[in-house]
Amino acid sequence: MRILRQLSALRAAPVAVVAVLVVAAAACGGSSAGGSDVASLDDTSAWVKTGPTTGPSTGWSDGGYKVDTSKLTCTQPSKDETRGITDTSITVEGLAYLTSPGGASMQGADVGAKVRFDAANEAGGINGRKIDFRGVLDDGQDASRNLSQANIIATRDRAFAAVPVVTSLSGYADVFCQNNVPYFGWGTNDGFCDSALAFGVTGCNYNTAVLANNLAGLVNSMFPDSKATHTLAIVGQDLDSSRTAVDALKHYAEAGGTKVIYAKTPIPAGGLTDATAIVQAIMTANGGTPPEVVYYITDFATTLKLIQSLKAAGYPGKNLTPIYDPALSGLNDLDGMYATGSWLPGIDDSNKVASQMVADFKKYAPDQRIGIAALAGYWSADLFVAAATAAGKDLTVDKFVNFLNAGFVHNGDGAVPETRWPLNHFVTTPCSSLVQLTGGTWKPITQLTCGSLLVKKPAKG
Repeated sequence: MRILRQLSALRAAPVAVVAVLVVAAAACGGSSAGGSDVASLDDTSAWVKTGPTTGPSTGWSDGGYKVDTSKLTCTQPSKDETRGITDTSITVEGLAYLTSPGGASMQGADVGAKVRFDAANEAGGINGRKIDFRGVLDDGQDASRNLSQANIIATRDRAFAAVPVVTSLSGYADVFCQNNVPYFGWGTNDGFCDSALAFGVTGCNYNTAVLANNLAGLVNSMFPDSKATHTLAIVGQDLDSSRTAVDALKHYAEAGGTKVIYAKTPIPAGGLTDATAIVQAIMTANGGTPPEVVYYITDFATTLKLIQSLKAAGYPGKNLTPIYDPALSGLNDLDGMYATGSWLPGIDDSNKVASQMVADFKKYAPDQRIGIAALAGYWSADLFVAAATAAGKDLTVDKFVNFLNAGFVHNGDGAVPETRWPLNHFVTTPCSSLVQLTGGTWKPITQLTCGSLLVKKPAKG
């Protein structure tokens, strides 16, 4: 019965979920378009194309990107250095859209963070301090609530740090900047870029002066052959966010050698009713034949309908989506589908950290589905625990932020991408994992692997 309820909720999830898919896709393929460092993606000669498309989750190539710390914002000293911290405790509180007008949300991020904090507290806390987790405030995807809830975290509850932050809006960033509140989360908005206080599990996903080539490696890993170039179609919805993602993903794939033969956003914003024309276009996109892989940057209902329609039309290729959820294992129409993520989902017991994550959920929240939202909360909290532990016992807000921005590296132990600070205030982590739904079970196809960043050459003159 629980599986049926979960599938029903996923089927009903409207277009609002595309915002999450766009970021998931961008984090897996490189930086999403937007932000202050805008450059044309079409001038392929302007990009430095070096480095492998797949490699370990540590030591990934930054493409020669030069960090200019003078461009960091929110570097002023704190007016309240001991806010939220005592000799025995450290207060944290999160911000996410646990509800939304459309129904799609990041509900579960709160539980994921609590699971990680409960595990840390049982192990003795952070350098002897217990984590006082006040929960996650819901902004409801409303701009005014986003601001007001951030103010509560910073001023009323006086949190040392905001964890997790998983929102589609970035107004909170100004509030946290004014009050010197460091925050840790998933960079689903541009508030995770350029700020000395922002620490994203996948870095900054909104710098168009930097691409990444690992989407090509991801596509190649779906095939047993050694062929370097495969054909890809990317289909999205008629939304600004989806158009931006599809355009960027096309360039990420091409940067690694994948041949993109279709990259369009024909799906109406309100959802798909008739898939006939789109299926015909995809089935003939490769000179009259279909592509080897179709990548869906669409809401769940549309993805399901397109996969069903393509299957009925005899599509022989592979389907790829950022939608990973254990509940989908009961849906036969999706059997064979691949899903990509920015971290390990915890279905491969060969990684000790991901296995511990699963064990933590079983112990502290056994009824919680370990889907994308819960994982975002858990790994955001994990990054904070690692950072605060490394910073040491003598802790204030300023000492903490300065320590991290002086060269802190979180290697992620193969479960989440390695992040380097201050580098990842400006760039994404070019990393992804791949799983497949087969025979009603999600199975790992790759470990978490990373490609290389591609940096735009400076203009001559």
